[in-house]
Amino acid sequence: MLKNKKTFIFIVLALALTSVLVFVFLKRMTTPRYQYAYIDVQQLAQAYNQTEEFQELYQKINEEFNSFNHALQEEADRQVETIKKEKENRKKGKNASEQRKIEEEYGEKLRKLYQERQAETEKKQNEFYAQLDQAIFSKINEVTTKVAEQEGRPLVVVKKAVYYGGKDLTPQVLAMLKNSGEQGNE
Repeated sequence: MLKNKKTFIFIVLALALTSVLVFVFLKRMTTPRYQYAYIDVQQLAQAYNQTEEFQELYQKINEEFNSFNHALQEEADRQVETIKKEKENRKKGKNASEQRKIEEEYGEKLRKLYQERQAETEKKQNEFYAQLDQAIFSKINEVTTKVAEQEGRPLVVVKKAVYYGGKDLTPQVLAMLKNSGEQGNE
């Protein structure tokens, strides 16, 4: 009886071990060879730039930038006129040497004004490009996340970071980007 129990336990353990090994083997066979994927961000950004969705965003931000520049130019024109009037008033009744000093002083004021305006314009332009970049990469991130979830990929990296292996999700992300750009405008 004891020998039968040992044999029975041995058979049960062998079956359990075999079941576990078969399960692990089957799991490995059904799991994608590469768990990670990659995307070509440059290609995606260039493609997204061509969508209507991006073009509308670009147009909106560009109009804001142009409006800012126009207001800045009007303000600069008013300041230039004020400086010129101030300069002419100070020059009245002065000799040539004093007038030259006044011209230099006000010339410097005008240069500073133009430099300040240029700096403000460049700052606004940088903000403009940052908004566009943020919109592009936010959209790429959103779509990549959806595609990765559909494909069962827990990790997606930038193509430049991949030396070997992985699956290229760029075509799927590209297709979804183009479709979402068109759907956003219907």
